[in-house]
Amino acid sequence: MKKLLALILAVLMIAAFAACSDEEENKEELKDYLVNDVVVDHVTNDAGETFYFDLIDSETVVVTGYNSADKAHALTIPEKLDGKTVVSIADQAFYGCTKINALTIPATVTKIGAYAFARCEMLTSIVIPDTVTTIGEGAFYGCKAATTLTIGKGIATIEKYTFWGLTSMTSVTVPATVKTVAQGAFYGCTALTSVTVEEGVEVIGAQAFQDCTALASIKLPASVISIGNYAFDGGSLYLEGIELPADTTCAAYKYVHEVMKPENKPAEVTPAA
Repeated sequence: MKKLLALILAVLMIAAFAACSDEEENKEELKDYLVNDVVVDHVTNDAGETFYFDLIDSETVVVTGYNSADKAHALTIPEKLDGKTVVSIADQAFYGCTKINALTIPATVTKIGAYAFARCEMLTSIVIPDTVTTIGEGAFYGCKAATTLTIGKGIATIEKYTFWGLTSMTSVTVPATVKTVAQGAFYGCTALTSVTVEEGVEVIGAQAFQDCTALASIKLPASVISIGNYAFDGGSLYLEGIELPADTTCAAYKYVHEVMKPENKPAEVTPAA
């Protein structure tokens, strides 16, 4: 009987020890899980810049926000964050970052969201890489210090208000790969004196170049088949200076008639940021 009780006790002790070991092992596994699988949503570099991001999939991310020191500085968006490739910039990700005076967008980026860089008022140059295929409404709205703009050849549509109010920019080329320049895309670019619209562009939207008051002349290619109301209204380009392509739909456009009468001019459009 004593032997039987001793045997049962020994078995219980072994079981209890095993249970304790399993519990400790589970705790260690849980600890490892919490340490290794914690969700990372931002990265801070040696310069003190913090980039916030969301996962798109296991390999790619979208930049959603940004913080930096309160002083003028150049911004280089990294190609990778937390080991994952940056392919997109979210809506308003850098909105109102008034201390950014230079910008580099990596060739990994294919999409720039609406108002992504709007009101970056110290930004002096804008270069959109050819890899970008989509650029959102008002993406660079109000970047009033920008003197130069390079539009990448991957973009098919310049959306509404994209470059509204770039009041320091003096020239721009709309590349042949762009098919549509949407409403108010270059509205109020008051220093703009030279616009090159390459053969291939088809649509110039309403108010696209309205109130570009320094723009004295513009030549449109034969590929243009549609011009929206008030596309070139304002300044010295009001009635003269627009060379329409011959033998196209655009040549029959009644631009200087009812559309252009001042009493028919629409109320000023202000993009909603």
